[in-house]
Amino acid sequence: MEALINILTISIPVIALSWLLPERWQMIPTVVATALFLAWISPISLAILTFTTLSGYYTIKLYPSLTTAILVVIIQMTAIFLYFKLEYAVESSLLRNSILPLGISYYSFRQIHYAIEAYKQQLPKHTITDYISYLFFLPTILIGPINRFPPFLKDLKRRRWDSTLFSLGLERILYGLAKITIIGNWLLVFKLNNYIFSIQAEHPWLADYLRVVKYVGNAYVQFAGYSDVAIGLSMLLGFKITENFNFPFLASNIADFWRRWHISLSEWCRDYVFYPFLGISRNAVFSIMMSMLVLGAWHEISLRFLLWGGMHAVAISIWHKYEGSLAHQKISGFPNFQKGLGILITIHFVMFSFVLTMEDTIWESIELYKRLFFI
Repeated sequence: MEALINILTISIPVIALSWLLPERWQMIPTVVATALFLAWISPISLAILTFTTLSGYYTIKLYPSLTTAILVVIIQMTAIFLYFKLEYAVESSLLRNSILPLGISYYSFRQIHYAIEAYKQQLPKHTITDYISYLFFLPTILIGPINRFPPFLKDLKRRRWDSTLFSLGLERILYGLAKITIIGNWLLVFKLNNYIFSIQAEHPWLADYLRVVKYVGNAYVQFAGYSDVAIGLSMLLGFKITENFNFPFLASNIADFWRRWHISLSEWCRDYVFYPFLGISRNAVFSIMMSMLVLGAWHEISLRFLLWGGMHAVAISIWHKYEGSLAHQKISGFPNFQKGLGILITIHFVMFSFVLTMEDTIWESIELYKRLFFI
């Protein structure tokens, strides 16, 4: 929350300057503010982002072989991402295991996206300044969304003052802050947590169930709230950044859930993991599994997140099999019942899958599963 408040505070003069300065200088305040914010909060992240931005752009631009250049950039970004995610830093060195460069999960995937689109020759004409403006974009540096370069460049070139968009941006920021502070911090973390504590002795199963509800619900409102603030700040700067959540707990099946939850990441995995693996293997189940494992590893490279990703891959594969079955065809004759049952099953599957990530160890998660399922 402190980092978010800092970004909002820094953004006030940045937004003013971005509209008051001459057009060719209007993105400079945003880039400078992003660099200063990273220098203050996470200097190692500023160093990585600066190096990879320049090396990635000029490798693709100047290297004789485009294919080799793209591979160099992707391998470079993947290696840096894995290094910090795997916590390979030596305990006695300056890079302690506890340090994870701020925003690396987001800007590394943006740069891989840029490299792949360059290989496909899908990038519009642009300059190094445009690319720097894209990567050093303050609203999305902290917690996404993983916005794409072509839409960003389109907004950058067509950017004009729009009072309606500015007003919508302010509303979106307030909406996001309300999610974080009122629903997340006060209602779920404070009030619900106190209620859980009060019933723990007499109703242990209900307490465990509500603890899962609290964990998943708070994860959603915090993440969605931060995304709302990022989208709102982008609007104040004249940009329409991709949505990241679309009422995911109203999804009627698990495939629909992933079209609504962390949309920018799930679409990234679809375009850059699922489709390539499907093209190579011609096996949809294998491609889904690889996509969800990458998605799990994006959060944390650990057994619990890999199991979580694998669980969702199995569920998506089962759903697609069921979707073409006679049973699904018959129940489709009762659309309201089908939708209600689908929402109920999906939300509980999602909640129970997060048990793997909410506890400190796999064994603690297993113990919680035993209590929840009366084993």
